[in-house]
Amino acid sequence: MKIVLQKVSQASVVVESKVISSIKHGYMLLVGISTEDSLEDVEKLSKKVLALRMFDDGNEYGWKRNIKDVNGEILAVSQFTLLARTKKGTKPDFHMAQKGPIAKELYDTFLKLLRNDLGNDKVQDGQFGAMMSCSLTNEGPVTIILDTKE
Repeated sequence: MKIVLQKVSQASVVVESKVISSIKHGYMLLVGISTEDSLEDVEKLSKKVLALRMFDDGNEYGWKRNIKDVNGEILAVSQFTLLARTKKGTKPDFHMAQKGPIAKELYDTFLKLLRNDLGNDKVQDGQFGAMMSCSLTNEGPVTIILDTKE
């Protein structure tokens, strides 16, 4: 499982010219699920996302607080293209990306775990399998890649 985590001051997802999700302060997550991923990977990264200390405490510079500490929000988007292999040729190979029904089940479990800890109203997502337009303002800029296989 691979996640690109970006610290944001705002993020949104548009499908067919309609805003379907938006957040103000927190994380935008691009979530890729591979054919090798299991419930264990989902649990591991959900805990990691919630525990990462990426916010300062307001008194001094330094990352001392996590998403929960700052009452932040999460906007997650399923993105199979994170699993692309580009070693050969010019066409990306997506064979390592998990197939739709299994990927959706693991992705939904990931969202459920985040919502159980952070709160239903604090975790938004895109539309699984849809063409989406994602917009965000990256703060810092802070971008971190989390990968259960590395």
